[in-house]
Amino acid sequence: MVWTVKQNCDQPEDGLSSDESASIMLYSMEWAPTEKSFYLILNSALRSENRQELIPWFSYLRLITTAFTKLPSTVSRTVYRGVKIDLRSQYPKGKQFVWWGFSLCTARASILDHFLGKTGTRTIFNIDYDTGKDIHKHSIFRNEDEVLLLAARNFEVIRSVNKGDGLHIIELKEIKPRFPLISLPPTPVPITYQNPTLVERINKCHPFSKMDLSQQKLTDQDMEIIVQQAIIDKQCTHLDLCGNEITSQGASFIAEALYNNTTLKSLSLSGNHVSDVGLRYLTQPLSLNNSTLETLALGSNDITDEGAQHLAEMLKKNTTLTELMLGQDKIGDRGIQLLANALAHHNNSLQKLCLFLSELTSDSSVDSLVEMHKYNRSLQKLYVNDCNLSKRGNDRLEALKQSKIGFKL
Repeated sequence: MVWTVKQNCDQPEDGLSSDESASIMLYSMEWAPTEKSFYLILNSALRSENRQELIPWFSYLRLITTAFTKLPSTVSRTVYRGVKIDLRSQYPKGKQFVWWGFSLCTARASILDHFLGKTGTRTIFNIDYDTGKDIHKHSIFRNEDEVLLLAARNFEVIRSVNKGDGLHIIELKEIKPRFPLISLPPTPVPITYQNPTLVERINKCHPFSKMDLSQQKLTDQDMEIIVQQAIIDKQCTHLDLCGNEITSQGASFIAEALYNNTTLKSLSLSGNHVSDVGLRYLTQPLSLNNSTLETLALGSNDITDEGAQHLAEMLKKNTTLTELMLGQDKIGDRGIQLLANALAHHNNSLQKLCLFLSELTSDSSVDSLVEMHKYNRSLQKLYVNDCNLSKRGNDRLEALKQSKIGFKL
């Protein structure tokens, strides 16, 4: 089936590669029997509470989401989707929800008459969307004006109407979530960019060794070179990128390499501009546990409580990371509480944690760290410096050293 699809995508439009176009066509196909269709199996994995089920799908998801970023936006902002059952009870007015799977829709309501008929029980969704893309040039059904809505989109029910003769209309509007549930790949850096000095420095390093690229004034444009030549080709075990000019976009390129990483053990990104957005990119592959990364340094990257939340969610799932260094950021009491809770009740692998607390923290953070210390069984070293704490708060931290044999503070 994959071979057949690729044969039909040898000259794709919209600037897509053959594989990118094929990923869309593969999704749009109806298989026999229907329950074996590719899109049904994929969406079942996306809806599953067991996120480990998504690991085998990663390469495909990266392919189709990359294709998604290249597709042109549609002129119309309303699409239609229908089923032959009454779904009104599941979609009351005002309800907000997430469609975790991809959603294939049509820009022409008349198309649904062919699939649903004009009699019997039917529900049609009129969807006002922001993130859909026109895929008709890459779909197996090129005459149906198909629009694909990205997975994990948030919607709100605007109204529900009974039109009679078994037809029910539910109007939906896509809304912006508080925290993005899925991130699109960034726009690729032009392949014309070159950095001979960086390439020469990488070439001097031995395979499977430590690579020190700190303080080199590296930017996001350099990250594709580093990913390809340092992480993939040289398979470096330690990568030091401290003190450069890397932003969230550069972090996204590094994150992509972490999904299939089998050699990189240590990654140092302190002293850059990764931010909460870049941290979200980095924590996604680490949450899937198919990376061998053991040490992650992130200090001085403009990280706030939002970034701490991304880290906390990752720590609940990750089983390989043993050292995490944070510091000189903007993490407050709330962020410390989230991290401490994850380590207290969900993580059994982290052994070393460095927290250079900011002026945004108080003795409330000590309460969180004491609670973490009480329940965590793996943490052996906790570094807490430059605290905005009272004498009592510092005394309580000092007392932690005496309460657990082998524990260092």
